[in-house]
Amino acid sequence: MLVFIDESWDSWFKFWKWSSEIFTIVLVVFNEKDEAKACDTRIELLKREIFWSKKEEFHFKRNSDKVRKLFFEAMIPYNFFYYGFVLNKKNLYWEWFRSKESFYKIISWYIFENAKEKLDNAKIIIDKNWNNEFRNSLAKYLKIKINDSSIKRIKEVKMQESHKNNLLQLADYVASWLNRFYNTWKIRSEYEYIKKISSKEIYVQVWPK
Repeated sequence: MLVFIDESWDSWFKFWKWSSEIFTIVLVVFNEKDEAKACDTRIELLKREIFWSKKEEFHFKRNSDKVRKLFFEAMIPYNFFYYGFVLNKKNLYWEWFRSKESFYKIISWYIFENAKEKLDNAKIIIDKNWNNEFRNSLAKYLKIKINDSSIKRIKEVKMQESHKNNLLQLADYVASWLNRFYNTWKIRSEYEYIKKISSKEIYVQVWPK
């Protein structure tokens, strides 16, 4: 089992400095490695179809509406599912999250707790925005919280650079459209095709309400 994690928008609470009110994080899950490989290959093919180089990266915020539509439509046939967690930062006290590291750990626990019944010996891949020390700390934290004596739900936690991992780019797309969906003022006409990806949704928690 392969799990790809990405988030959308910032972890800060400085709303007077244009921090986001909504933060989203997703787990994109493939039960089979072969299916993940096939999806990865399709993303590479899509790059060629739109005349991109292999080094270019699908990134929802930076891509055009046309590219977003092509990307989501290309992903629909593949067998994966996702969990989402939407944090309504405006309804929280920033003191609950003393640092970026504690913020990420707590939010990760929420979404893994929701998904744990689906997880089995999973390899977790996170976008490499952290150093190895934090990666090791996060891996230990999640294993303690999510694994138990009878089931190893999380096998390992790795970090990779998103521009080198197409399936992290898929996680970016899902996290970003969820963020746009819950920031209702940002919803535009593209929702009509982006919403097709919702067929892959298992559960999205919004907290606090």
